[in-house]
Amino acid sequence: MKPKLLTVFALALFLAGFARKAKTALSNSNTTPEPTVNQNSRPLIYLNEDRLNLAKKEIESNNPIYIKAYQSVLESANVELTKEVDPVINKTIVPPSGDMQDYYSIHPYAWPNPNTEDGLPWIGKDGQLNPMTRGSDTDYTRLRSMFDSLETLALAYYFSGDERYLKKAQMIVDTWFINPKTRVNPNIDYGQGVPGKIEGRMFGIIEFSHFGKVITVLQLLERNGLWSLSNKSIMNQWLEEYYVWLTTSKFGVGERSRTNNHSSNYDYQILGIMIYLGKSDLANKLVETAKTERIAIQIRADGSQPRELARTKSVNYTVNNLWALARVTDIGRRFTNIDLWNHQTAEGVSLKTGFDFVIPYLLGDKDWRWEQIQGGGAVKQLDRMAVPMFTRTELMLGEDILPDQFDGTDQFSAKDILIFAPAK
Repeated sequence: MKPKLLTVFALALFLAGFARKAKTALSNSNTTPEPTVNQNSRPLIYLNEDRLNLAKKEIESNNPIYIKAYQSVLESANVELTKEVDPVINKTIVPPSGDMQDYYSIHPYAWPNPNTEDGLPWIGKDGQLNPMTRGSDTDYTRLRSMFDSLETLALAYYFSGDERYLKKAQMIVDTWFINPKTRVNPNIDYGQGVPGKIEGRMFGIIEFSHFGKVITVLQLLERNGLWSLSNKSIMNQWLEEYYVWLTTSKFGVGERSRTNNHSSNYDYQILGIMIYLGKSDLANKLVETAKTERIAIQIRADGSQPRELARTKSVNYTVNNLWALARVTDIGRRFTNIDLWNHQTAEGVSLKTGFDFVIPYLLGDKDWRWEQIQGGGAVKQLDRMAVPMFTRTELMLGEDILPDQFDGTDQFSAKDILIFAPAK
């Protein structure tokens, strides 16, 4: 059965009505401000402020590399100021629940069935992205754009102190998580569905891996007295409900039990939520458990990750999993007393073992023999993905990983320069 589509006319009327109400609500909230909370909050959870402050010093010293990165981020943030907020209700495909506030996406490697008249059920082609899954009809691109906007605005505010950027980020958070008419429901029951086959899959959770960008904005709002008691209460309730869904739903439990990059990214997402909500004991337990349920299971004695190497984009998934585990390590070091980097299993396997596995292939001492259908082959993709990621990890954790002849900072974005503060 094909998904129902909202008519353009009905959608336009709905959005126009909402815009009028939202404008009125915003005006009212500006005239009757509420008490603010948590002005002296803890350090940022998902961003390492030691690195951010190093970048600040470089900007103050007029380091041209940092000035260029800073100006680039400000330019992007200025564009964000002009954009309309794009809430989850703007999609045109109605989720299986019938509720437009449910997040809905389609499995990125699913394609219409060439052997049936209506294309149903869609079939899978591992690693082959279907552009039909990335349009405005569903929520994946909308969600990623929201995360990217929040990151841009948060960085622009952090380095400039200009409240316009933080207030625009607040508007986005209000729309996505506070306003009862536009906010997304705290579940991912309909993520990565396959038309004609399944309404949603546990793998949709990985699409929220960048959720930490929301937490960063919340912390900046609290730190600077721009977050009201009522909004904090509503947001915390949303986070608590989402946390319960992640930890008790069939999809949440299933994703956590995966033995590949999905569970590592799950850990990265939920770890920061635990810390933000004050669930310190659970956060400590999660990082401790990563020793046995992530490192010991996912990485073999030679450093290979069989479940990632089995994919058609073996370089992508190898790098993705190492990066997720590195970020869990960073948060664990800063908010728990557990150091995953220096942990070794009884067999001598560590996270570093996984990184070391890749080095001979970067040096050309070994030929990558696993499938890599994207990026012009394994050699090019290793240079494009592994080298900059390894460099980010070095800066984030203060560890030596790459041989001296490699430097991934040349591939850093403006945001990377400000977040990881390379010594240039």
